[in-house]
Amino acid sequence: MSVIDSLRRPEHTGENRCLPCTAVNAAFVAIVGFALGVLWLPAGFVVLAIGALLVYLRGYVVPGTPSFAPRLVAAVGLSGVFEHDDGEPRQSDTLDANVEPEVMLSTLLDAGVLVEEPDGLFLADDAREEWESTMATLRKASDDELAEAVATALPFDAEVAPEFDGISIDGPSMSVWISRPQAIADVATLYTVVERSVDPMVALSATEPLRMFTEVCPSCGGVVEETTVRNCCGGTAGIYDSPEHEVLGCAECGAVVYEFGDE
Repeated sequence: MSVIDSLRRPEHTGENRCLPCTAVNAAFVAIVGFALGVLWLPAGFVVLAIGALLVYLRGYVVPGTPSFAPRLVAAVGLSGVFEHDDGEPRQSDTLDANVEPEVMLSTLLDAGVLVEEPDGLFLADDAREEWESTMATLRKASDDELAEAVATALPFDAEVAPEFDGISIDGPSMSVWISRPQAIADVATLYTVVERSVDPMVALSATEPLRMFTEVCPSCGGVVEETTVRNCCGGTAGIYDSPEHEVLGCAECGAVVYEFGDE
């Protein structure tokens, strides 16, 4: 993988690019470059060149941009300049194994994946360490490598391929599309849980529930927090209904890890 490829963030560029995020970051780079250029012209040119390249490859350079750029653009009355695609965003599906929740929960407790404390359920420390280590490895994978990892981890034969900046799975019992962050988290779950002698189909049923315990973003390694996202930014790809939808999302890149159900 080249240096350029390692810098690319397809979830925030191309058809997923958020124009308010791009505009805010371009303005930031221009202001910083101009300020440095006043002090020393070569430094200004370097900042402009590197900043422009990063915005092109990654979508933005200022951490947390997806959480504030659209609101900032709206606050200054420029929302109409950046029209978003009105098409329905692609929904990330669930890898459902049709295992009873009670069976799945008791199995994970018996295997030591989850531990029950007086104040609730928690992911066991050793399981979390392995889970996050596997996610760290997978986030460096190319789209084809991630698709291969998904195919290897699934407990059934399926045609798996990169599609729409995510992974499509076409198997005997399901035909689904999952986002890249979800694919990374779910494959890491399957490896971690199956290694503890849990039936692979039970492990498959645990992929969505265990994402509720995510603390580190599968996509970039940033901090995951409970938040409300708006259906307006490339950083929230996968949010497809209410603009006040509650999720676990990355504070750094805006990736959605888990979507809370409607009450």
